[in-house]
Amino acid sequence: MDRFRKAFAPLLIVALVFSSTGCQDPPPGGGGNTEEAPKIPPASTFVIDFSDFEQEDEGPVLRTRGVLARENWGFAATSAFIWNVILTVNLAVPVASFVESFNNEPTLGPDGVWSWNYSFTAVGVLHSAELQGQINGANITWNMFISKDGEFTDFNWFSGTSDLLGTQGSWTLNKDPDDPTPFIEITYNRDEAANTADIRYTNVIPDSADNGGFIFFAITTDEPFDANYQIFRKAADETTDIEWSRATKDGRVMDEARFGDTEYHCWDEALVDMDCP
Repeated sequence: MDRFRKAFAPLLIVALVFSSTGCQDPPPGGGGNTEEAPKIPPASTFVIDFSDFEQEDEGPVLRTRGVLARENWGFAATSAFIWNVILTVNLAVPVASFVESFNNEPTLGPDGVWSWNYSFTAVGVLHSAELQGQINGANITWNMFISKDGEFTDFNWFSGTSDLLGTQGSWTLNKDPDDPTPFIEITYNRDEAANTADIRYTNVIPDSADNGGFIFFAITTDEPFDANYQIFRKAADETTDIEWSRATKDGRVMDEARFGDTEYHCWDEALVDMDCP
């Protein structure tokens, strides 16, 4: 299990970004004068939740036994971890800028564009941001401009659209100021009344063999498994389907390339391999 613990260390980066603001998933909207300002979609429309696949240290003996007994959960966790590394390493700055927007008040410009202007810290470095939102009929257009003193100014790191209630929309992220090419497209849907949501990250890197690959995360009302990932590796043409219970943590995984069949492979509430019911 030690190798899993080490592998999941990057998960803490995103967690620290959220904890530093004191807000994991703020309600839609900024602060202050937002009576007519567009509502910022919540953080869950921008960041996939990987927390159910973290694992605590259990000591050397239990870790050794755990690796042998938790191959199904371990494969599922590792599959999610690969995408989490990509997102953690590359999205630290835009994630921090987005989360901090909820702590600031918007102002309305003469051109009808609302702006949230503020400073934030990402990877220990101070940045400044301007999130712009403009209502266009039934939709809102968003643009995030980020600056870092002495390095880049007003880099349009991501843009997006959402409906007025933030129940559906998309974000498009560029790689970084040194490589301002399309990187990730995010699409999402939310239904607060039903307590369901989904979010998909798709690789849109031009000329990449993995262009079109994605990870999809959904919270549903299904029983017994009310959460799932689908991971598609475009270059290898391989798919991993993972389902689990958010309450009890038992679940199952299917991957023909890994297991040599199209059956689910299960784990129990202790994350130990078991025969599927």
